[in-house]
Amino acid sequence: MNTFKITFLDLDVPIRAQVLSDKAPSTSEAFLKLLENPITSMARHAMYTGKEISIQLPVEACQVTALHDPNKENLTCFPQPGDILYTFMPAYAWGGVPTPIYDFGLFYGRDARTFFPAGWIPGNLFARVVEKDLEELEEIGKIIHVKGQQRISLELE
Repeated sequence: MNTFKITFLDLDVPIRAQVLSDKAPSTSEAFLKLLENPITSMARHAMYTGKEISIQLPVEACQVTALHDPNKENLTCFPQPGDILYTFMPAYAWGGVPTPIYDFGLFYGRDARTFFPAGWIPGNLFARVVEKDLEELEEIGKIIHVKGQQRISLELE
């Protein structure tokens, strides 16, 4: 399996994840291709889904990949700790936001669900944090929940 790294730059903590190319082949391939150039972004605590760190992927980079209007693969509304979901929302679909939303959802705790004011929105479960990094991920999730957003980088390992 291919792996990538999520580094929380302000905390200087890397988290490693493996793509699930056997369960979400199109999403996995598109995401790995996107990471041929490392990405920096902000990680925020999600508002509606529970213990989730939400990372918006860059619009310009995603628009020219299969992440734009992706295949539905390995869908779930009930992610487990360590699950990484990819969710696409077209322009104007979420609260009238005029640009598409390419969401990378990193779940760090139990009892999460992808229920929003607009209803249930399943995400493509395409990657999972490696087992030995789950405890560290949970601590980072708690920090972001209390202290707010953190700078991150995403890159191939």
